[in-house]
Amino acid sequence: MKQQNAERRAEILSVAREVLAEKGLEATKVSEIVKRAGIAQGTFYLYFDSKNALIQALTKEMMDKVFDVVSESLNESATFEQGLREGLRVAFHSMSDYLDIFNILMNGCAVLSSDPQEWRELFAPFYELLEAYIRKWQEEGSVDSQFDPKVISRLIVSLTDQAVDDYYVHRSSASVELYIENLTRFVQKALQA
Repeated sequence: MKQQNAERRAEILSVAREVLAEKGLEATKVSEIVKRAGIAQGTFYLYFDSKNALIQALTKEMMDKVFDVVSESLNESATFEQGLREGLRVAFHSMSDYLDIFNILMNGCAVLSSDPQEWRELFAPFYELLEAYIRKWQEEGSVDSQFDPKVISRLIVSLTDQAVDDYYVHRSSASVELYIENLTRFVQKALQA
């Protein structure tokens, strides 16, 4: 039963993503989503309280996928620079998988969420991951030990979030690789021991 519920939820999210990509946030109606998904409107509400909850679920889905690839790249890195570069690369490229609705997710969820704590919780795993990563490389001598890993992890996440937003939402004329390279060098130089 759990498997069936997870599959139904994933199907609703997939259909909702199609509708959102076609129509945008305001024009997307729950009735259109359920019609395309071939389900009753009540079934939608078994999985999501509202369209806003659906947007938050799609945002969490994206962030979870990004977290998985960033975590893997950091865990496999042999040097601080390698992990930083690869982590930023996979973060940028993973988010591009959601370009069809990226603006809706990044802007819509922030506007729709009535609880700022929900928004912070989306980033909490990234903060914790980077904090541990920075501590590791401080112990190895690659990162300046005077930096507070808790603060630096938040700054890196914020900077990365802004760079991704600038590149994908504001459609920068620079290449994604140039963004990744410059962001990597900036953070690396700033944190060098």
